[in-house]
Amino acid sequence: MKNKKINLSLVLTLVVTYIIIKLIDNYQYFLGILKVLFSLLTPFVIAFVLAYIFTPIVSFLENKFKIKRIFALCITYGFLLLIIGSFIFITVPILISSLADIISQVPLYAEKTQTFLIQIGDSLKNVDPNTLKSVGDKLFSAMPQISNLLIGYLGQVFSTTFSISKFIVQFVLAFIICFYIILEKEDFFSFYKKTLNVIFGQKFCNLTLDIGSTLNENIGKYFTGKIIDSAIVGLISGIGLQLIGSPYSLLFGVLMGVTNLIPYFGPVIGMTPVVLINIFYNPSIAIFSLVYLMLVQQVEIAFIEPKIVGGQLGLSPFLTILAVTIGGGFFGIPGMILSVPIMGVIKIYLNKFFDYKQNQLNI
Repeated sequence: MKNKKINLSLVLTLVVTYIIIKLIDNYQYFLGILKVLFSLLTPFVIAFVLAYIFTPIVSFLENKFKIKRIFALCITYGFLLLIIGSFIFITVPILISSLADIISQVPLYAEKTQTFLIQIGDSLKNVDPNTLKSVGDKLFSAMPQISNLLIGYLGQVFSTTFSISKFIVQFVLAFIICFYIILEKEDFFSFYKKTLNVIFGQKFCNLTLDIGSTLNENIGKYFTGKIIDSAIVGLISGIGLQLIGSPYSLLFGVLMGVTNLIPYFGPVIGMTPVVLINIFYNPSIAIFSLVYLMLVQQVEIAFIEPKIVGGQLGLSPFLTILAVTIGGGFFGIPGMILSVPIMGVIKIYLNKFFDYKQNQLNI
């Protein structure tokens, strides 16, 4: 009997080892499968984010006006469509006009760049011709690499365009999924609880429900607060840029508000096109815009975010950047936004585990 157990353990070890070796040998294939799987799950991730936003509104309508949930959902969705429609009707024409104007100004930007280069050339007339020849030869030798970079960049532009279209489709699908998540949340929760209890037992079920409750509380507070915080940042940025004299201030304000949802990287992503476009328009306005937007971010970090979002997560910059990088790699923008509260919950339970182990050692 003992020999049979040893043989069985040996066989299992060999099988597991073989599977691990195959996984390592074909990691690209399995990573591709994971990438497709995460892409399919993205609408569900967005749906859960939307559910955190809509659930308080639906619950308020249910309790205050004593109406059925499906009617509360229809009212919420109808009001949301009205807001989106109004936003599109009022702001989108201005945004499109701003984008079209930026595109039409590209030849002017190119002409200014050419003039700048000619001025540099004039200032180099007194430089040794051999030095200029050497620099010119290096530039010409680098042209194929530059050409390849440009081709790659164009490919990236087309890829991004299709990604945006895909994201819009996923967002629409997420709204439909969110509707049914909220409509049947009690049935969903009851089935989830029973499944955990049957498969893993009462102890694991209670732990999972506790983690889910903590995650629910953290995501709800963080995400709702972050939306309000980002809306304020976008409004302040747009008004300030308008007063400074920056063109396309509405477009830039919307951009700053949206990118502010992404921790750490978002403000930099938002500031970059503002400064670059203003450099061609008016370099002094570009400098004032950069200084002003940096001041807005400092005010947001010091006053707005702590008051609205709160510091309940207590994540260090390292953990926040790690969470955003991993979340963005798997789920794009929704993953970047959701990853921070999820990392906060992981930290909470890791601290609980370490405290428990420390208490055991002290005993």
